[in-house]
Amino acid sequence: MDWSKTQLAEIRYFCTSTRSQTPRILIGLPLKSQLGLILIIFSYYHVTEFQISDIKAFYQLLHTPHLRPDQLRPPSPARIAKALEQLDKDHRHQINVHCLGEERYQIVWVSPIYVDDYVKELDHGYERGYVQYFLEEHTWNDI
Repeated sequence: MDWSKTQLAEIRYFCTSTRSQTPRILIGLPLKSQLGLILIIFSYYHVTEFQISDIKAFYQLLHTPHLRPDQLRPPSPARIAKALEQLDKDHRHQINVHCLGEERYQIVWVSPIYVDDYVKELDHGYERGYVQYFLEEHTWNDI
């Protein structure tokens, strides 16, 4: 996937910033919940189809040069596939995802409530200048 620099700044702010209202939200969540959150982010940016390699690449986007003990590491493709299968069967997450074939998936539906939560966090980040910080930081570093 090709992310714009603005999208990357928003994603990094939401997922990694200690300044967000949900700081480092992915850390500590079970893989199925992490993937649900990633799919919410994908949905917000109008990504409807993805591959397991896109999920792995997403985890790499969140990587920081100085490895911290709590840093996210990309799970194996088999673990991603299994978690996506569980997510599809568990409708409590209010996310519908279907397998289209080998390592290809489609986001069928995401509850607007979850997308609204992401938007509210981004609004907070823009109001405080946090997203702009991530945008300026990555203007100097090619991603």
